[in-house]
Amino acid sequence: MAILASAALFIGSSSSPAADEPSATANKREARAPLQWGLYQIYWGPKHYPKMLSEAIASFASTPDYVMFYRDLGRPFPASGIKTIRTKKATPIISLELWKWHASSEHYLPKILDGEFDAFFKEWALAAHAEGGRVLLRFGFEFNGDWFTWFGKPDLFVAAWQRAHDIFERAGADNVEWVWAPNMVSCPNTPENNMHCYYPGEEYVDWVALDGYNWGEHHDQWHHWESFDDLFATPLSEFADRYPTKPVMIAETGCVEAEPGRKAKWLRETQQALARYPEIKATVWFNLDKRREGEQNWRLDSSEASLAAFNETFAAPRQGTLAKDPPPAPRVAKPLAK
Repeated sequence: MAILASAALFIGSSSSPAADEPSATANKREARAPLQWGLYQIYWGPKHYPKMLSEAIASFASTPDYVMFYRDLGRPFPASGIKTIRTKKATPIISLELWKWHASSEHYLPKILDGEFDAFFKEWALAAHAEGGRVLLRFGFEFNGDWFTWFGKPDLFVAAWQRAHDIFERAGADNVEWVWAPNMVSCPNTPENNMHCYYPGEEYVDWVALDGYNWGEHHDQWHHWESFDDLFATPLSEFADRYPTKPVMIAETGCVEAEPGRKAKWLRETQQALARYPEIKATVWFNLDKRREGEQNWRLDSSEASLAAFNETFAAPRQGTLAKDPPPAPRVAKPLAK
């Protein structure tokens, strides 16, 4: 599924809420709790997913705090996948694509605004509410990238987000946390397509997030080796100014292997860089080999050195028991409109 790491088309593009409030500027940043981490694992349905997820995390020194997978507008709420993730004591992140996979060239924002998917969102909201645990919903991610059909119309995107959010709210699905996740650079990078034009509003967003990858020098003419700061420093500074009360997530990231040892060094340097951004509460790794799709091997175990570096940094076992961050305060449910 090439869309899952849709970063191949432009420079740096991509393929818990905090107990302490993030500061607005770098010179006011304070010490942070241990950074939580997660990974992406394809959800192939209830029959195969428990084994696939167990195998995916077996080589890590600790279990992930978050596990992410993708769904589209044609599939039911993935209760079985969420149950499997909870058996690993992790929190699920559902990345909801605003299309149906068998008709991904169609434009669905007008359909959402016409009410065609109201029943879909209500069914998801009721199922999420019934399931009861925290669920992060990364709704229409990378909306500022022209590889998705929900790109290019910020007003429609904002209205569709608000409509879906209101349906969840009226259904009482206060356990769903809404993750606003642009790509770290807009494509095209124009004022009309600026990521912040797509922001639905403070009351509609629980997390702000970014996607971005280090593609290295040899993928295409647009990419080069980039550090964490090269990828994220500019948008993170904008987030600190615009959304100072929101917890931040790196919702998709990864690094190419390159020459031996370079990826391992990048992982260690990235952990050191993240210490300068205490507003970042979680980092989710796109743990998938996409070379068959003409992309890169993003797996954390692409070499023994990179796996060792990850296990000694992000996945290093923590001392004692780390309490999970609480979800945002419950929103007041409204009666469902007839």
